[in-house]
Amino acid sequence: MISVVFKALIPDAIAAIQLVAFALCGIAIGWALRKFFLFASKILLKPTGTAAIPTRKIIAGTILEALARTGIFLFTGIGFIAFAIYSGNTANLPPEATKALSRLFWIFVSCSLAVFTWNLVRLPLALIRRYASPSSKSAATLLPLFSALMKIGILGIGILIIIRIATDTQPAEIIAMLGIGGLAVGLASQDTVKNFFGSLMLILDRPFQVGDMIDIGVELAGTVEEVGVRSTRIRSRDGSVLSIPNGDLANRIIRTVTARETIRDEINLGLIYSTQPEQIENAVVIIRQLLNDPLCVQNGTNAPRVYFSRFQDASLNITAVYHFASSDYAEFLRFKHNLNLAILRRFNETGLEFAFPTQTVYVKS
Repeated sequence: MISVVFKALIPDAIAAIQLVAFALCGIAIGWALRKFFLFASKILLKPTGTAAIPTRKIIAGTILEALARTGIFLFTGIGFIAFAIYSGNTANLPPEATKALSRLFWIFVSCSLAVFTWNLVRLPLALIRRYASPSSKSAATLLPLFSALMKIGILGIGILIIIRIATDTQPAEIIAMLGIGGLAVGLASQDTVKNFFGSLMLILDRPFQVGDMIDIGVELAGTVEEVGVRSTRIRSRDGSVLSIPNGDLANRIIRTVTARETIRDEINLGLIYSTQPEQIENAVVIIRQLLNDPLCVQNGTNAPRVYFSRFQDASLNITAVYHFASSDYAEFLRFKHNLNLAILRRFNETGLEFAFPTQTVYVKS
């Protein structure tokens, strides 16, 4: 039926040239309006110093941006419709062809609305960013999935409308067909479905958020950059980006390093076997004094504990356990550096000698 429509609208080469001319005019108008709308949108959404962009400007600018991204597609189709009206050949079409042309027109209108709505998804996202705290990890975590779900919904509704117009099928029949097709697609893409539901579980359970440092074992540790529909991107400590499927990530044991309030550390010091009991007691006192610091938790079960812990093969061991009163790892490393230097100086001043692995061999003559 489409071929009948085109044969009636384009009977000769002149009509074909006219069709191309109308299409190019539509593209030119769409391109010009795209540039204009994008320029206006940039002006409206341009930051003005430290002041926040007003909500009305966000709404207007985002709508203009959506129109700009729809312009070329929209006016190309308008050019085709304008040619059909200009040619005047539609009056000679049989009823079936006229109906097909009408369906083609409404399919085009539906596609244009779908494209516009697809691009308009930026509006609620822009408003959420406008009113969310700049440091809000929840907004940064939820926005990508929220955007993907909205686009999937728009795409699904658009497909339903187009099928309804193109085939004149009742909604119940369309849903039944899509149900069978969806089952087939689901069976063929089990990993994709698994990763999608894995992303939902990660969002609902919230074991971590964007910006958190996590450790999932097997030397996989880093900072979460984005939680997508299929995978989560993690910036590892060496600077590379790891993309881990959400289905696999949801089934792992996740240790959220950022969630800790303190950093637990354990020090093991070995002294030589000739060390006297009084010297060991003095060593314990020195370490306790050094750990009596505001940067260490001083009360409750996390208070520093220092004890002469065990007799090793080549040393007398002193164990110290303390909690650094911050989750800032860089600050913890600076504190540990200063603590180790202080222990070394105090032990050297008091004549305490560190042990190293030794072995005594007795030769029987």
